[in-house]
Formats: sequence, C-alpha cells, structure tokens
Amino acid sequence: MERIVDAAIVGAGVGGLSAALFLGRAGRSTIVFDGGKTRIESVEEVREYPGFDGLPPQEVLSRARAEVHKYGIEIKRQRVASVTPRADGLFEVYHGHSVTLARTVVLATGLIDKLPPLSGLPMSWGRDLRVCPCFDGYEVQGKRFVVFGVPKRLVHMASWVWMWSRDVTVVSEHAFTDVELDRLRLLDIDVIADEVTGLVHSGERLEALITRKGNSIACDAAWIAADMVAASDLAASLCDVDEMGLARVDSAGRTSRPGIFAVGNAADPAAHLAHASAAGTNVGPHVVMYLLEREIERRTANQKNADSADISQRVS
Repeated sequence: MERIVDAAIVGAGVGGLSAALFLGRAGRSTIVFDGGKTRIESVEEVREYPGFDGLPPQEVLSRARAEVHKYGIEIKRQRVASVTPRADGLFEVYHGHSVTLARTVVLATGLIDKLPPLSGLPMSWGRDLRVCPCFDGYEVQGKRFVVFGVPKRLVHMASWVWMWSRDVTVVSEHAFTDVELDRLRLLDIDVIADEVTGLVHSGERLEALITRKGNSIACDAAWIAADMVAASDLAASLCDVDEMGLARVDSAGRTSRPGIFAVGNAADPAAHLAHASAAGTNVGPHVVMYLLEREIERRTANQKNADSADISQRVS
C-alpha cells in the first residue's frame, strides 16, 4: 500500500516550517520539501523578527528545522516538480524520481524579485541594493539614497524611503505625471533623467551608481522598485492566482481548491518573516479541521454502506 501523509508542505522557509511545527505538534504526518535557498538567505542579517533580530538567516532557519524535527516531521531536500489532484481527493506530489500521496498541500514557495542586468549586482543584492526600508532602512537611515527601477512603483518607493532619509534621488527616464512630480517636489526628492546600469564599490562599500549616460551618482544605499513574481508555478497549476502568480487565499490560507493552502509570500507579496511565521501557524488549525471533516465524511459513507449491506442481507 502506498504511503499517504496528512500534509505535504512545499517550501522550507519560515512560513512552511511554522506550518510544519503546528502540524507536527498536532500529530499529523507531514513532509516538508526543501527546494533550495530561500529569498531571506540573500541578506546577511534577519531584521524585524522578535527574538532573532541581527541573526544570520541560515541560523534562524537551522533552529526552525531542528524544532520541526523534534516532532517527527520529515524534511526532504528535494524540489517539487508538480502536484496532481486525484479524483479521490488525494494529491500526487512529484519530487525527484518519487511521488508522495498527500491529503493536503501547503504552498510556501515564496516569490522572486525580477532584477535588471546590472554590473556589480552579485556583490550588492541583499546588502547595498535594497527592496524594502521596513526591513533594513534603520541600518542606513539619514544617508544618501538613490531610487530606481520600474516606473509604476518609483514614486511610491521614493516617497516611502524618504521617511528614513531626507537625501533621496530618483534616477529614471520615465515621463512622470504632474501629480507625481508635485509629490516628489514636496519632499525635495531630486529626479535625474537617466538609467542605472551598475553599482560601484570601494572595497565592500557601495559608493556610487553608474548610468547609461556615463554619470556616476554618489550614494550609500540603492533602492530598487522591482517587479515580483511567484517563485513557483505550482499555485497557477492548482488554484486561482493573481497577476504575479501568487495564490489567492482567504483569511485561513485556503485557496480556491479544497485541500490546497498557501502561506507567506506564496500568497502575500508584502509578508515579512513575522507575517510568514504567523501565516504558517494560522493555517495549521485549518489544515487539521479540513482533515477532520474528510475523516468524518469517510466514516459517514462507510456507515451508510454498512447499513445498506445489512438491510440487503436481512431482505434476502
């Protein structure tokens, strides 16, 4: 007989591990599939996560994995290639050269940032090239900021980072509307009509951005307004998704397909570590309730079949 687990969690970041911790403590058979490096591992230190502020993300994840293991949760270092729903309500989870049957699936696959081809990017991403001042604006507050990236998000990003520094410059050839320009002028944010093509370092410290026109713009922190997309197409193959490919969920983390749940950045692009952790914990009871209702349905059907068989035997 094929092994069936109560839950297959796709993604071993904080959201997925939080869900696994709850399900392990609830006595539910669970496998976590670790597909590789998570988005948070691109930074050097975790921020805005009480009890872990300043720790390397690898240490935070290592602690979480150790806690999950205590409750008998298996973590497979394999990428899930696909998930196929079956007529009997189970899900075939394909990973490596194997298939695992699961009663529920929790998507914790996260998202990725779509970055332009910039010189010096590998040295800067996650440190000097930043995407959210909420996470690490404190470390560079009051310094020289340069903002660039996709036009539709530039004014919002420049205005937002201004709360951490009054020295903000936008670099873009985009034709801003009068309303957008008025907003930037009110905050004394300069606009340079050019395009950023690279980052320049002195040792390990960012000192300037270079542009298509050959300009060098001195700065201490660069903020990029980047598009984001789902890190996996699993959600799109299983349930309703938004324009980024992220699962649409209700307050319980339930998707449009019964038995499929999603947490963290797999459903919410703005979720930080604390949000992902809370989402993972929040989804746990709803997965357990789903499993309970399916068990009650199974037992009800069995009882009806038994009653029908008993009646048939007495009639004959």
